[in-house]
Amino acid sequence: MNKWVLSGVFILALVMGAMAYQLWSSSGGPVNGVEVDWRLLGDMDYITGKATSELNALNGKAVKIPGFMVPLEDNQRDVVEFLLVPSAQACIHVPPPPPNQMVYVKMKKGVEVAMGPIWVYGTLNLVTKKSMYGDASFELIGDFVEPYR
Repeated sequence: MNKWVLSGVFILALVMGAMAYQLWSSSGGPVNGVEVDWRLLGDMDYITGKATSELNALNGKAVKIPGFMVPLEDNQRDVVEFLLVPSAQACIHVPPPPPNQMVYVKMKKGVEVAMGPIWVYGTLNLVTKKSMYGDASFELIGDFVEPYR
């Protein structure tokens, strides 16, 4: 191949890669995930189930939330379901944290149990989920987890 053909192939590959990246991020991939903090989640009135307009705007949207994992499964290697809580001190005990300070996470694929702080990326749903450790005011359909940095 001559250098002009190779240059054209290279430019085409760059354009196609950029288009794929844009399509992935605009379809709710983690690139466009809105960072949600626990103060915002705390605005959910878990007694009445009433959410603020800011929380309602995130319903069904791609988000990322920091926190600590509380596995809901016995498998100590990979988990699919866990609670996300705002601090290591919010471990599950009696009484559990309030529902607006727990997020029920259902991963699309199992992830390794994390002992430290993490980011969880996925789609946020404003629904109450019950677990053996208490109610959570939110559900997150998880795409992936990464260490908090």
